[in-house]
Amino acid sequence: MFGGFFGRRGGYDPFEDIFRQFQEMERLMAEVMRGFGGFGREFPGFEAGFEPRIEMYETPDEVVVRAEMPGLDKDSIDVKVRGNYLIIRGVKKQENKEEKENVFFSESFYGEFQRVIPLPVEVKEEGIEAIYDKGILEIRLPKADSARKEVKIIVKEPEKDEKDKK
Repeated sequence: MFGGFFGRRGGYDPFEDIFRQFQEMERLMAEVMRGFGGFGREFPGFEAGFEPRIEMYETPDEVVVRAEMPGLDKDSIDVKVRGNYLIIRGVKKQENKEEKENVFFSESFYGEFQRVIPLPVEVKEEGIEAIYDKGILEIRLPKADSARKEVKIIVKEPEKDEKDKK
């Protein structure tokens, strides 16, 4: 009946199942709290505010990062590369601060945000391009020559003297 925790192989382990469910609940709570702006800052471990959703892929010559950032002015976006990290910062300003009657809730985020993205390979500093169009920021980072180079490794057997030592 009981698997891993009680030493039996291939069986059901209720503790593993509970642990997996706890991890999933923690992930979902973090996702929910992220959407509540300022709410949740008093809870350690939850990151509040806006964090743009991204997709990252590579071509033979570059790394491409696309970030969803609707409603921003391109002049309020700051993009930097520091070491092996891409840093995207910005400010989403509230257009009109008029008092509205009968507002039930607002899920819109206004304020400063930052997203730090680890880069999978080394990139060149020169030639980086960022274009913001229709709420999507696309950043093209040319790969450093060392990241483009493919080195063939020859697999060989140990020399006879080393075999004898073992």
